[in-house]
Amino acid sequence: MTTILLVQESTPTNPAGGTTTGTDALLDVTVLFALALALALLIERFMEVLKAIYDLLDSRRNWHTFWTKRAKSLAAGLEKRLRIFQYVDPKKAASVLQRFSDLILNEQGGYAGNVPLLAGDLVRTLYVKVASKIIGVSLGVVLAFWSGIDLVAIWNDAAAGSAWELNLASWLSFTLSGIAIGLGASPLHKIITTIERRREKRSTKGGQS
Repeated sequence: MTTILLVQESTPTNPAGGTTTGTDALLDVTVLFALALALALLIERFMEVLKAIYDLLDSRRNWHTFWTKRAKSLAAGLEKRLRIFQYVDPKKAASVLQRFSDLILNEQGGYAGNVPLLAGDLVRTLYVKVASKIIGVSLGVVLAFWSGIDLVAIWNDAAAGSAWELNLASWLSFTLSGIAIGLGASPLHKIITTIERRREKRSTKGGQS
């Protein structure tokens, strides 16, 4: 006796990984956005723990001496290169540097002297912030490739047929998605909001037509 097996054709998928059914596609995109935000929050918490460990080692091993030496070295280099300060009022120069210091250290007030000041804490904070961003973005890219999160594909699906559509290689799309995740939940939320607005505009135009 011959056994006959029936094979059902698979349903084509959209760029976001869901089916062509509108409800399923919307659900898949929503889940992907939630996953991306969860990974961004995870990276933020991991970087906070990593920074806490570094701060502990910094206090235990007296690494502040290194940053003081680094600040002195940078100050010496700036004195040689920024000759323009010879023609600038010391009060104004000090005010500019203090403003920069307040932005980096997230402080208000502080030093109000006439001599420009470059503190070791400022140099340390700047280096730590840059290193944190590099590590965070690197982790975001790895997680984007691992989890298959492609925000560019979702954007192209929302901007199909318009000048805003991005024709990028797959690896570049995943890399940009990982960078967005690694920058943190706040920047990623703004990107997701922009994509959702584009999707709403497309749905509205589709309904009117």
